[in-house]
Amino acid sequence: MTLGDELLTVERVAVLHRTELFGAVPGHALVPVARLVEEVRVGAGVTFIERGALEDWLYVIADGAVRVHVGEQHIRDIGPGGVVGDLAVLVPAPRSASVTSTAPTLLLRLRHKPFAELLEDRPEIARAVIATLARLLQSAPVAAVDQAPE
Repeated sequence: MTLGDELLTVERVAVLHRTELFGAVPGHALVPVARLVEEVRVGAGVTFIERGALEDWLYVIADGAVRVHVGEQHIRDIGPGGVVGDLAVLVPAPRSASVTSTAPTLLLRLRHKPFAELLEDRPEIARAVIATLARLLQSAPVAAVDQAPE
């Protein structure tokens, strides 16, 4: 995969299936999700999620790398197959952190409304995503959430 070419649907399915969020969804069931995503290309040093912004989409990192941070405080680095903003696609809310690309990055953006409509029609996708999010929330360290700087 190169940053300059538009991905085929099958390539988008492969990217989505590599993520923890969509990994439990059968590949064939991801085809409609792959058709909903928008490709977004950003250069290094671009902040594409601002803390506090009210947004309703998630990003899958298809290629490149990003840094999650609150101000200057580094939270974590994420590479290909990672997802940022996963809860916002289900329940739009202010962003809890900023995200900045650290290299030229190809992102797949999935918006709330079309995804919510798809989940109504495809309950097997909804069940898999909800189960994954519940598992991730259960394993999240509570202290890190409670002590995040304002």
